[in-house]
Amino acid sequence: MIKTLKHQVEHCLDLFPETRNSDIELTIRVWKTFYSHMLTQIHEDNDSVMLKELFELPREDNIKRIRAKIQNDEKRLLPTKWEVARKRGILEDEWRVAMGYPSKNCAGQDKLFEVKNQFN
Repeated sequence: MIKTLKHQVEHCLDLFPETRNSDIELTIRVWKTFYSHMLTQIHEDNDSVMLKELFELPREDNIKRIRAKIQNDEKRLLPTKWEVARKRGILEDEWRVAMGYPSKNCAGQDKLFEVKNQFN
């Protein structure tokens, strides 16, 4: 059982990449994964929260703060969409490398290296 909220957030960011782009999606996933006993199912695929449960559930702003620390300070589990990363102030080269793409600085150097090797 994952007990701390930080570890719960990390778990969801790691297993569910779509949660990296939306704090609301992340909050819902944390609640469904670790606090499902506090959710009420009204329809087959539609969970809801009773207002009184909001006192016990982790707040979105706390989840958001933890996500921001992981992504902005630790540079881990970055958003999967560049538009989101840009709005959060993440540098493009950092994001590109984290996503497995070459950095823009290196991309041009690779082509230059190939051209130089053709003449040697």
